[in-house]
Amino acid sequence: MRRLALSAGALVVAASFSSCSSVDSGNTAAKVGDHQLTMDQLATLTDGSTDGAIVRKTVKTWIEVVAVTDDASGMTTPAELSARKLAALHDLLDQFGDAGQATYELGINGSPLLCLSAIPLDTTVAGSKVLEELATGTTFADAAKAYSNDQTLASSGGVVRSADGIECIAPEKFNPTLLSTLAEAGATVGTPAAIVLSTQEVVVLLRPYDELTFSNDELIQLSANDMGAALRESYDWVAISVAGRIGMWDSETADVVAIGSTPTTSPAVTVPATAG
Repeated sequence: MRRLALSAGALVVAASFSSCSSVDSGNTAAKVGDHQLTMDQLATLTDGSTDGAIVRKTVKTWIEVVAVTDDASGMTTPAELSARKLAALHDLLDQFGDAGQATYELGINGSPLLCLSAIPLDTTVAGSKVLEELATGTTFADAAKAYSNDQTLASSGGVVRSADGIECIAPEKFNPTLLSTLAEAGATVGTPAAIVLSTQEVVVLLRPYDELTFSNDELIQLSANDMGAALRESYDWVAISVAGRIGMWDSETADVVAIGSTPTTSPAVTVPATAG
C-alpha cells in the first residue's frame, strides 16, 4: 500500500484537506481517497451507538488513521481502531521523537508534563545551604537523602511521583499553589530553587530532560505541536467526504462536524491522554 509522505494531516490541522465536504451515497459513511467506510462498519466501530457526537468522533478517527497510513484494513472493532491510531502516532516518533525537548523545557510556562523533584526541609536546614551544596557538586538525590524530612522523598532521591507511580505529571494535577509559587520564583528546568509552601521551605527541581526516560505516549504528547507544524507543511492532498446524515468534514479544524454547526477556529494536535 502507498504510504502518504509525512501525511498525518488528519491528526493535526491540515488546510490542504479539501474544503467542507459531505456526501450521501447509500451505505457509505465516509471516504478517504479510494478507501470507504460503510455504515455497517461504522455501526460496529461505535458498538451500535446512535449518539451523534460518538458517531462523528469515530468517523474522524477512521479518517485520521486512513489518511496517515493509506490503509483501511484491520479496523473491525473499536479497540482495533484505537490501536491503529496509536500505532500511527508511534510511527511518527521515528521522525519527530526528539521534537518534544523544547516543549518540555518550557516547564511551568507551557509544558504539558512536569517532572519534579523536591526536598522539604525542617527548620534546622536553610534552603540556601542546600542550594549551595547543589551548586558545588552534590547531586539532588544525595541532598534529598540527607535533608528531606519526608521519608518517601528521601527514599526516591526527591523524585515526586503520582499515586500510581507516574513521574511526569500534567500541570493541572499539581497543587495550584505550588505552580504559582514556582512561577513567582522563576523556576526553570534544570535549575533548583528554594520556595516556601505553607511556611515550610522546599528545594525543588524541574528535572532536566536528559535524565528522564519518557514513554512513547509521553513523547507524543510533548512532540505534538512540533510534529503538527512539520506535517502541515508537507501534507499530501487527499479527497475526504462524509455522509450528510452524519455530518461533514471541515478542513479548517480537521474534524467531522454536524451540518449547520459552527466549527471552532483553534484546532489542536490530537494526542492520547497520558496517565498521571
